[in-house]
Formats: sequence, C-alpha cells, structure tokens
Amino acid sequence: MEIGWMRNQRQRQVFVFFVLLSMPGVEADLGPYSVVEETERGFFVANLGKDLGLGLTEISTRGARIISQGHKEHLQLKVQTGDLLINEKLDREELCGFTEPCVLHFQVLMDNPLEIFQAELRVEDINDHSPVFSERVMILKIPENTPLGMAFPLSNALDLDVGSNNVQNYKISSNPHFQVLTHNRSDGRKYPELVLDKELDREEEPEMSLTLTALDGGSPPRYGTAQVRIEVGDINDNAPEFGQPLYKVQISENSKAGSLVVTVSASDLDSGVNGNIVYSLFRPSEDITKTLEVNPMTGEIRLRKQVDFETVRSYEVDIKATDGGGLSGKCTLLLQVVDVNDNAPEVTISALTSPIPENSPEIVVAVFSVSDPDSGNNGKTISSIQDDLPFLLKPSVKNFYTLVTKRALDREERAEYNITITVTDMGTPRLKTQHNITVLVSDVNDNAPVFTQTFYTLFILENNSPALHIGSVSATDTDAGANAQVTYSLLPPQDPSLPLASLVSINADNGHLFALRALDYEALQAFEFLVGATDRGVPALSSQALVRVQVLDANDNSPFVLYPLQNGSAPCTELVPRAAEPGYLVSKVVAVDGDSGQNAWLSYQLLKATEPGLFGVWAHNGEVRTARLLSERDAAKQRLLLLVKDNGEPPRSASVTLHVLLVDGFSQPYLPLPEAAADAAQADPLTVYLVIALASMSSLFLFSVLAFIAVRLCRRNRAAWVGGCSVPEGPFPGQLVEVSGNGTLSQNYQYEVCLRSGSGTSEFKFLKPIMPNSQGHYHGPEIEENPNFRNDFSFSIHQKVEATQMSINSRMDNENFCCSGLQDRAARILGIHTGSSCGPNFQEGAMEIGWMRNQRQRQVFVFFVLLSMPGVEADLGPYSVVEETERGFFVANLGKDLGLGLTEISTRGARIISQGHKEHLQLKVQTGDLLINEKLDREELCGFTEPCVLHFQVLMDNPLEIFQAELRVEDINDHSPVFSERVMILKIPENTPLGMAFPLSKALDLDVGSNNVQNYNISPNPHFQVLTHNRSDGRKYPELVLDKELDREEEPEIALTLTALDGGSPPRYGSALVRIEVVDNNDNSPEFMQPLYKVHIPENSKAGSLVVTVSASDLDSGVNGNIVYSLFRPSEDITKTLEVNPMTGEIRLRKQVDFETVRSYEVDIKATDGGGLSGKCTLLLQVVDVNDNAPEVTISALTSPIPENSPEIVVAVFSVSDPDSGNNGKTISSIQDDLPFLLKPSVKNFYTLVTKRALDREERAEYNITITVTDMGTPRLKTQHNITVLVSDVNDNAPVFTQTSYTFFILENNSPALHIGSVRAKDQDAGVNAQVTYSLLPPQDLQLPLASLVSINADNGHLFALRALDYEALQAFEFLVGATDRGAPALSSQALVRVQVLDANDNSPFVLYPLQNGSAPCTELVPRAAEPGYLVSKVVAVDGDSGQNAWLSYQLLKATEPGLFGVWAHNGEVRTARLLSERDAAKQRLLLLVKDNGEPPRSASVTLHVLLVDGFSQPYLPLPEAAADAAQADPLTVYLVIALASVSSLFLFSVLAFIAVRLCRRGRAAWLGGSSVPEVHLPGHLVDVSGRGTLSQSYQYEVCLMGGTGTDEFKFMKPIIPNLPVRDTGRNVEENENFRNSFGFNMQ
Repeated sequence: MEIGWMRNQRQRQVFVFFVLLSMPGVEADLGPYSVVEETERGFFVANLGKDLGLGLTEISTRGARIISQGHKEHLQLKVQTGDLLINEKLDREELCGFTEPCVLHFQVLMDNPLEIFQAELRVEDINDHSPVFSERVMILKIPENTPLGMAFPLSNALDLDVGSNNVQNYKISSNPHFQVLTHNRSDGRKYPELVLDKELDREEEPEMSLTLTALDGGSPPRYGTAQVRIEVGDINDNAPEFGQPLYKVQISENSKAGSLVVTVSASDLDSGVNGNIVYSLFRPSEDITKTLEVNPMTGEIRLRKQVDFETVRSYEVDIKATDGGGLSGKCTLLLQVVDVNDNAPEVTISALTSPIPENSPEIVVAVFSVSDPDSGNNGKTISSIQDDLPFLLKPSVKNFYTLVTKRALDREERAEYNITITVTDMGTPRLKTQHNITVLVSDVNDNAPVFTQTFYTLFILENNSPALHIGSVSATDTDAGANAQVTYSLLPPQDPSLPLASLVSINADNGHLFALRALDYEALQAFEFLVGATDRGVPALSSQALVRVQVLDANDNSPFVLYPLQNGSAPCTELVPRAAEPGYLVSKVVAVDGDSGQNAWLSYQLLKATEPGLFGVWAHNGEVRTARLLSERDAAKQRLLLLVKDNGEPPRSASVTLHVLLVDGFSQPYLPLPEAAADAAQADPLTVYLVIALASMSSLFLFSVLAFIAVRLCRRNRAAWVGGCSVPEGPFPGQLVEVSGNGTLSQNYQYEVCLRSGSGTSEFKFLKPIMPNSQGHYHGPEIEENPNFRNDFSFSIHQKVEATQMSINSRMDNENFCCSGLQDRAARILGIHTGSSCGPNFQEGAMEIGWMRNQRQRQVFVFFVLLSMPGVEADLGPYSVVEETERGFFVANLGKDLGLGLTEISTRGARIISQGHKEHLQLKVQTGDLLINEKLDREELCGFTEPCVLHFQVLMDNPLEIFQAELRVEDINDHSPVFSERVMILKIPENTPLGMAFPLSKALDLDVGSNNVQNYNISPNPHFQVLTHNRSDGRKYPELVLDKELDREEEPEIALTLTALDGGSPPRYGSALVRIEVVDNNDNSPEFMQPLYKVHIPENSKAGSLVVTVSASDLDSGVNGNIVYSLFRPSEDITKTLEVNPMTGEIRLRKQVDFETVRSYEVDIKATDGGGLSGKCTLLLQVVDVNDNAPEVTISALTSPIPENSPEIVVAVFSVSDPDSGNNGKTISSIQDDLPFLLKPSVKNFYTLVTKRALDREERAEYNITITVTDMGTPRLKTQHNITVLVSDVNDNAPVFTQTSYTFFILENNSPALHIGSVRAKDQDAGVNAQVTYSLLPPQDLQLPLASLVSINADNGHLFALRALDYEALQAFEFLVGATDRGAPALSSQALVRVQVLDANDNSPFVLYPLQNGSAPCTELVPRAAEPGYLVSKVVAVDGDSGQNAWLSYQLLKATEPGLFGVWAHNGEVRTARLLSERDAAKQRLLLLVKDNGEPPRSASVTLHVLLVDGFSQPYLPLPEAAADAAQADPLTVYLVIALASVSSLFLFSVLAFIAVRLCRRGRAAWLGGSSVPEVHLPGHLVDVSGRGTLSQSYQYEVCLMGGTGTDEFKFMKPIIPNLPVRDTGRNVEENENFRNSFGFNMQ
C-alpha cells in the first residue's frame, strides 16, 4: 500500500509539473558564474536564493532543482541554504577542448508555480599542461650543396592549454649552421622553422643532432623538447670500381641451373643512394642472356640453364656496376666450360636384314656405327651384345661394327631374337647406350601337322537335320605362314561297305565335321573313319587321326497299346459289379515302346471319364481300379480315356479308350454292343465309294512323288559319272520339302560353276544363300570370312585341293579362267595369296619382282660380308674450297688420288658417304671427279669455328674399302660488321670526372680471322674519344672515354657516330648512333606558387572531393625536377581527413567533414624533388555549414498506460534540438491530426503532449503517436519519433456468446464423460475483466435430470455427457448455459443449448417367418416339374432400429444342392434357379442370412426345409436321344467327301506348282543369256511339292466316334514338333498366311 501510494504521489507530481510547463512561464537569466578548473568537489559557486530573491523555506517547498545538459551532473543545489556547489572536479580541456571561453549551460526548475531559469557557468583555464611534440625525434636529410638561407619546416608542439598558457616561442640548441624562427598561424598558434646559416660539408660532418625547445606563456612557463637529427646528403661524385678487371672462371657442364658461377664486387666512395651499386650484364648477346643471370644487389652470377661443353665451350661477357646517381664501372667475365661425361654413346644403324632364313650359314644381320660427342676418354667406347645369343659382333673401319650369325638358326626353336647392342664409354662415371633390334627367322617347311588328339569320339542324336555340325578336329603345325596352314580331308574308310561320303563331310579349312543326312539309331549305332591334315608347304607334309561317331537314341517312337486292342473293331467292354469295393481291378492297359533307355519308360494317366473320381489308374503298371464305392446314381455305361506316355524329351504318348459296364450281377442281361451300329454304317454304298476314291487319289499322289524323286536321283548319278565331282552342278530349287523322315535342309544355297577345258576338277565360288542364317551378314559383293559360314555346307572340297592350288598358281593366264573376283575368292578359300590383278602378265610381273628382291638381298649380303673383312683405311686430302662456290665446282679427281682407272671406279660402285642428312659432295663415277653438290656457306656450316672442316668417306665394293677424307671451306669477306643496337643511349652526369670510361656495345661480324672487326672510330667531338680493346678470344670491343667536362646548361645532349671496320680488302664497316644525355645535378629547391591557400568547402562534400590543387616548380630537370607532394607532419585528425596526390598536388577529402565537429583545418604542404630538396606552403580549409543534421527529439517524461474515461491528461514532455546553425537549426513540431491528442509548446524548445477528451479502451486500446519535427533549412529535414500510449481497461462490458443457441448431436450408447461440444463467450474488456466463467443454469423442465445428463467445464465451456444415452428412451433435450466475467462488479449473459441423440445399429433383425422357435421345422413342398423361378417361400423379418439401420437384405448362405435355389436380396423370396432333375435329393435344406444396413451390420440366420415331390401333374421331358435320332445326315459321309476333295486339290496344286517352277527356271535361264549351267539334281530324301517351302511341323489327329449320340466329334491334338521360327531370307520375303497350310489341310 505504501509503495502504491508513493507511485500515485509521484504520478500526481509529474502531472502537476506537466500542467505547469504548459502554462506561460517567466524566463530569467542567472549569472554568468565562473570557476577555475580543477576546483575540488563542493566548492561554493553562488547562492541561488539571493540571486532569485527567495527565502530558504521557499526554495525547499517549491522543489527547486538543477537540470544539466547531458548525463553528467556537474553542479548540485543545497536546498537547505540555496547554495550552488561543484558536484565533481571540472577539467576545462576535457569539457571544451580548444574552445574559448568554456561555458556550461544549466537550468533551475521550480514548481508551484512552474518556473524555469536559464544559467551558465564559465570554467577558467590554468597552466596545467606542458608543450608536447608529436615526434620525439625529427630527422632531416639536407644535401651538402644546399644554398644558404634555405628554410626547413619543423613539427610544432601541442599544448592543451589556451590563451597565454599555450606555446609562445621555440629555441634551438647552439650550433654553427642553423637557427630557428617562430611563425604565427592564422588561428594564433605558433610553429618553428629551421634556417641554414652556414654551408654543410658531408666529409667534415655527415650528421648533426640539435635540441628544439617549445615554451608556453604561463608563470612559471612550461616547456617541451624534441631531438632534431640532420643527415647531410652526399653528392654523386664517384663512380663504382671493380676489385679486378677480369674474372676467369671454370665451371663443369653438368652444373645445375642456379649454380653459382662467381661473385663480382665493386665499391663506391659515395654514400646513400649514390653508394648503392646495382650489377647487370652489359649489352649481353641472346645466348648469354639465356645462360647467365646476375643478382643486381649481391653481384652473384648464376646459371639460368645448364651449359653444354659440346655446344659452347666458353662465354665472355662484360659486367656493369651502376650506382644510384647513374655512374657506372665495368669488368669482364671469361667463363670456360669444363667437359664432363654427360653424353651417352649414340648408335646409328646403317643396315638391317630381317627376317633371315633358317638353316642358312653365317649371315651379316646389321651394320652400325658408334659415336660419342664427349672428348678424351669420355668419347672412347666399347660395344657388346648378349652372350647367350647365336650372334657375333665384329669391329670394322673407324667405329663401324657388323653383327653376324654364329651358326644356322632354327625357327621352330626360336623365331625371334631381341638383340641389345650395348655401347659403354670410358668416362667417369661410365655411360652406356642400349639399342634393341629385333631379328625374325623366316620359316622352312620342315614340320608336319600334328592333331591335338590321336582319337576323337563324337556324339550325335538320331534324326538329326542334314548339314548338322557334329564336332571338330584340330591339327597344328609348328611352321609359320603357308607352311602352317592346314587342310583337312576324309580318308577312304577301312570298311568298304560303310557309305562314308553320304554320312559325313569335313570343312577343309577348319576341320568342322557335318552329318550329311539324318541318322537312325536303330539302323546304325556307331561308325569310325580317318581324317587327314595336310599343310601347304612345298613339299606338303601330312598326318591322320581316327574319329568315332556314336549315334544317340532319340524319342522317335510313340508307345503302342497291346491291350485293349484299338484296331477299330468292336470296343472291349469290362464288366464291374456295382457291389465292387474301392480298389477293385477293372482292367490293365498293356503297352510297349520301340525306343530304348528312359525313352521306353512308360507311365499311365486317366485323361477323361464319364464319372470323374470313380476310377483311377496306376501310373507305372496301367492297372485300372475303382476309386470309391459305386452308387445307384452312377451311370451304367462308363467310358474311360487313358493316356500312355513315355519318358523321352519331348515325351510321346498314345491314348486308349476303355468301356466299362456297371452291372448288378452277372445274371443281368447283356446290353447290345455298339458293333450293330457299325455294321449298319458299312452297308452305306456312298461311303464305300468315297473310301475307294480317296485311296485311289492318295496312291496316285504318292506314286507321282516317288517318280519325281527317282528321276532326280538318276540325273544326279549321271552328272556324277560325267564330271567326277561330288559338287552339285547347279542351283537348288528355292523350296524343298522332306519326305524321307530324315529332316529338312536348313538352308538353300546357289553356286556359280566354271568348268575349265581339259581339267578333271571344278572351280567354283560361293554366292550368298537364298535363305541365309540369321547370324550371317553380307556387306558387299564378296563374302566376308566367317568361321561359321562354311559350316552351313554339306559338301567337301578337299579331294582336289592340291591340283586346284597348282592350277591357280600356274595357269593364271588361262583365258578360260572365270574372272578376277573368282580368282580372289578361290585363292582365299584354298589359302593361296595372289596379286590384285588378273591377266596374262600377272605371273611374269610376279617373277620379275621376286628376281629384283633376291638380287637386292644378295647385294646387301655381299656388302655386309665385305664389311666384316679387314679393310684397308687410307686418308685422302685434305681438299679445300672457297665458300659460296657454285654447284658442280671441281674439287679433285678421286681416281687419280686412289690410283684407280675410270672403269674400276664404276665397277666397284664407288660412292660418297657424308655425315648428317645433306650431301654436300657428289662423285661423278664416269670420270672420278669429286664435285660440289650444293653451294657451301661457311658461316652456316661451322659458325665461328676455324678452320671449317667437312669429313666424308669414300666407300668401294669388290673388295670392300673405306677411305677417310676431309674438305676445308675457306672464308671470304662476305659479311659486314653489325651492331646489335642501332642506337646506344648513355646517361652521364655533368659532374663526371675526366678520364671516366664508358663501355659500348661491340659489333658482330660472321666472318673469321682478318675478315672480322679490327678497329672502332668515333665521329669528331670536343668531349669524347673511343679506345679499341682486345678480348681473350681475339675479338675487339670499344670503350668511350671523357676528355672534357660536361655542362648540361650549355649542351644537354650529344649525338656521336660509332664505326666498326673489319680487316678485309676492301674493308667492310658498320655504324651505330651513340646518344649521350647529360644528367643534371640537384641544385634548386621546389617553390610553391603562393605561400597560403585559403579554401571553403561544404560539409556535405563526399569523400574523394577535390579541395584544392597546389603547385610548385623546380628549375632542375630529370629526377631532380620531379616534385612529390605530401602533408608536412599532419596531425592524426588531418591524416584521416585529407590526402594529397604526390604527383599532381591535388588535395582531396578522405572522409566527409562535419561542420558541427570541426569548423576549420590548417596544415602545411611539402613539395620534395628527386634530390631531397623541399619547399612548403600552408592550406587553411574552412568548413561551410549545410543542413545535414535532422532535428533530435528527447523524451523527458512519458505516461503509459492512461485510464479510459478520464479527463485531460499530460501524456509526455519532450525537447527538440538541432546541431545545425542559423535557419538550419530552427524547428517546427507536430503530430497526426486524427488523434485525440494536442501538442503544446513550453519554454525554450520544450513541448507537452496532452489528451483532447476522455478515451474509450473498447473503441481503441492503443495509440501510435508520431512526433514530427522539421527544421527550417534548405532542404528541410525532419525527424519522426514514435511513442505508444496504452489505454487501461474499466469493466464496462458483459460477456457475449458467439451464438444465441447451440445444437449438438450425440450417438446413443456413448461412453460416460464423452465430449459432446463447446460453447464460447467473449468479453471486450481486458485482463481480469475479460476472463469468462461458464455454468449450467437450472432447466425450465423440472423433471429433466440435467445434473445427471451433462456437465460443463467452467474455464473453457466444454460440455460432457455424464452417462450413456438411449435413443429409444430420450431423443432430445434443452438447457441454458451462463457466462460471467471476473470484473468488479461482475457482468454475465446466457445461451440455449439443444442436444440431439442419434440412433445406432444396436438391434439385430428378427425373423417373423418361418418361425425359428425350436419347434418342428417348417417344410416347403416343391414339385419336381417346377420351372426355373418357381416361388418356394418368402422370408419375413423386421429390425428395431430406424433409418438405414432398419434396411434389410437377404442372402443364401448354404444349400444341400448349390445352384438349385436362389433368394431375392430385397424381399426375401426363395425361388428355383433351374429345372429340377431326378438326381437332385428329395430333401433340401437352405440356410439364409438376413442382414441390416447399419455400420457395423447386424444379421440373423434362418433355416428353410424344402421337400421335392412328384405330384402336381409333373410334365414329361423328352430324352436327348430323340433329337439325335432325328438327324438325317451322316457326318462320316461328310468327312469322307471333305478328305477326298482335299487330297484331289493337293495333288492338282502340286502338279501345277511343279510346272510353274519349271517354266520360271527356263525363263530365268533364257533371260540370263542362255547360261549353259546344268540343273542340279535334288537329294534323294527331298522333294518339291508346292514351290512354296517345306511343311514346318507335323500334326496328329484323334477321331472319336461316340455311339448312340448320333453325332461325331473331330479334334486337333498339339503338334509333335513345335513351330520353328521363320528366318528372314535377306530378300524381304513377303508373308503368306497360307504358307504353312500349303499341303491342302484347312487348319483355320
């Protein structure tokens, strides 16, 4: 309570204060007061009571207090006495910095009434800080030639005090050279400047140290010191000098890149930059640049790449040392490369013979030479080969070697030799080279073929298709090429009676064996024969192997039934008594199979029976037995169809019919047999005639086929006797059919046969088959080689291979040879290689080529043998010739020098062998003259090597002699000296001493000796002369020497001409321009155009904006005239704000300046030239204010929330400020117009926010007020400050339900405490006033037990059922619900709730009829003559539920005779579903289900008994036999007519097809030009029946005649052989839907 009272008291005070602020106040100023800084806390400033004219009690009662700007309270008011005291120690420098005077503003606030007094306190400065230099040590670099009076600005000292307490004077320590002057800035601060009074001398005093002192004006004065270190800069008056003029160095050629060669060193008496020496290669050649590099700092010279002694043996280059001032010195480096053994020997193969024939004597295999570019022992070599090879290495003339065989070689022992020629030099370490050559040994036919096995056993399944691949034999020949090509053949059988030629054939190329016809296991179970293998060598060698063929049995015989007989006579009938027990033996089926093994294992199966399940058959013995007891309902006549099946793959089967007669005893009269009907049928004369006609037509058709086959066989035998060749004579017919049972031919092939006169052999070529295998693909006119292709033929071509091969080789020019294409194919088939041409000159060309090849091989062989003999070596020459001599120039006569005649030179095959690929010389063998072959250029051949010698050899045969010779090429003066640089530029300082030498680039002359450069001259001039010096290699180079001092002001540039002259006659010369630039000394300091730059810049200028461009000039040139601008010793603030471009002098902003922070900047700009001299100017930058600061809003007090329904309230008090100046700092404040608030101004930028009227929280509970403050600047800136004011709640609204009435539904039989629904009420109030409590109100119907039915959750309004409800007892009820809030006072409301109880399926159907009360069952009578749909009875049922739960449906669950009765689903009527029969039981029991439509459904069952009676005048039903007897037509007669017509049509169609095929063949033969190719005869087991193709499969039919029915049945069984896929013939054969039915059977 106390805390709440204090809070309310404070709120009332603030409220009164805000009201007082809104009243017009009286503003008065107090002071100004003053205090010295650093005064202790509690120091008395003034008595405000006296200044305000108030008593002590009045100050206390009016609540006077001090309000200071910022967060710190610097002052305090003692209300008991009215004294104003210091609250904390004041530091003027911290509070105001350099601002003078330092004023602190504060206000005195008093209540009752409200008054605000403005006051200020001035803080006075004391001398409590000493001057401090930002740099404790200042370093100045001043050249020794600086003129007197030159001023050098120094850093000024910083003193935080102001006024007279700041820095007033600067002093320098005593010295003879400098004094310090004190200057004033525009802001009153002072800075020092050092002035030179006496010249400097670096040699006497290179460095000085002075003390700079800064004194302030305090009493006593304070001071600060800094060290000024002056470094006297040197003038470049000394050139670098090397320790030695010539460096001789040796380096191994295997030194790695980066290896140190030598370190050169030069010294310079100057210091600083002038004494810094940089080393470089002086005008190096391109080769030197790629080889050497020099470290410019250390003088280390290193390799850029590995040097090679064999390429360049020495390098000479000048090294230049240049100091920082541009003066330079020179020395020479002579680098000699030391040879190391880094080149392995090189092997050059001059000749190589491979392959070499086996079994031959010693042969020269190769001739090679060895060379090593190294020198001394490093270039001496030793050659060798492996010891385990049959070869020898023999040395020949001058590093030549020959490789010969030790003995005759055997190719079968080793066909290839990999020979490694190893050459090792004598250097350290020893290097070796290995050269591998491969020598092949050619083959001689000295090995016969060898079979992989001596005995082969092959297995073939009987009934195979012709041309079936049954196996392969393979033989290998260790020879190579044609000698290893094996041809296979069948040898004559030992058993003359064995028809081997008609049984098998062999592919001569690959040894594949084929069965020519189908084999029958029952006729021939095995046979043996010999196979021969012959190679194609000369002479041919052969071997043989035994082949045994085993024929395997196939399941090709169907089982044959011995009993019961199935011969078409009267069927066998077995009698079975009806009293027979299960398992009674009825009969036994006996069958046999002609096959063997598991193909003859038989099994038995019952396929069909009149009464299924009555009989069974044992699978292994064929016994037929009864499976159950016989009954009166079983038919008396039983027919059993049994299947007898073997165990083959695929299995074969036969069917047998067994008739069984069920008798009551053997005394029963025997029924008439079906034979009577058969006898009656035989009496029909039409049937007899049809059978005779059918037999006649079939015999005629069979005779025609046999006659056709006989004719074809006779033709084949006659053709074989005339030609003596088993190859068919002509093309086969396109379509064949198998009639012998051995299988069909898999493909059709066509052949083109060429018969040569006088020869007993046939030559032929294969054409692509008419119906090729699907695996074969043909891409052109010639058949591709395919190992599977020849397996498709059943013909042998091995009988005449040798004769045919000889014929092709020896008779290529025969005019009767078919064509080049046939030649190529026949040769490839027989394994013979022929040329690409076919003509009478082919053999002669081949013989000529072979003779030339043999002649060349003999020459190489003799040459190699002669090389292996000891030769006589002689030297010729040396000869000489002048370079540039024309081609054909005479050098010498080798015949005279060798002492040979002209004919001997020609006959011995003398020739010139030169090194390399170019033939510089040629030998004219007719005269023996040695001539120039091409123009010789000495410089191209030898470069700078002198003398220039070309080595060559003269090689002669018969006998072998090699003569070494050399030709010297003499130099002529054909090249002028050339400078690598057409213009040489030298930069020489004007103070360079006399006698200084400057190296120049030398001229290059490709000539040697006296024709090279001998002297250098320079054009006349007063300052320089040129001297010519000799290098160690004899070449000369120039050097420029200064004779007279230079003056840049008189002559800044000199152009001279340098001339190089050689020693030729007349001499040649070359010239280059030498341009000398005189370098200036730094003797002038930079000077600015104006000493002070005043600049104004707006404070909103972006970073990078240009402030001003300062400019200074320097009378010097070059580096000394290049001026660099910089800020001279800037403060940290200046460094962050300004930057100067060192090249252009542009001064730009580094960041935006802020008028409110710093209003002006002052800094010195320094200009420094390249020599170190500098000048200075001052920049005064004044910042111009712009309106860049938006007003600032400071909330002093805020009241939130405020109660609704209250009068006018002060909500907030705030002040507004703007740091800008002028109109930019004046502001206007406002809020939104649509708010119930007002904004009232108060004293000096203070405002109060008050309400216009009483607020309503339910209308609006929260206000977002935006205070907008806009300044008066351009452009105008504004600030928006958002405050949120909440309205507190008062309980003035009652709860309101979302609905006036609620309806809920609940399913009966619910569980207790079930949630049935919810009610909800809302209260517009907030907090506790909005919390709603729910309750049940007393019901209007006092008899309704509401408390036991439902309950409500007081917090959320959820309703629950307290117990299970019953729809049949209570279907609906109503009650009231109340909602009350928790305010004070509490408010409430109410709503109506109605509960509807929903029905559930909780009652099962009840059957009214038939009664199910356990008494005698109700039986319905049904006459056996009742029609389908006859009403038997009707089931009547009811359900206690309502709606769809009471919808009933009926269903028949079970019946004695399924399918006899049916029930209607919707009305329960039971009706018959079909006609009743005698076999139906008289008593029928029906079980029916009655089911409702609820979820889940409920049901009840009812049993209905039905009795079938014969009464009610049962209608007579006619037997089926009557309809059968009425049939007039005999089906057997119809079938006989159809069969006769089919056979006749087939025969007629076959004859017409045969005639058509013959006519088509004649027409095609005539169209092709009357080819004399005879027709081929057909194989004996094939016949053309349709011209369309063979029947792809055979079919089996079963004809079943059922006696007594009057009808016959005819059905197709599955084919014995399944359909085979039709293969594409490659000619887009069109599909023919009748193709497979071409035999005349209609199988659709």
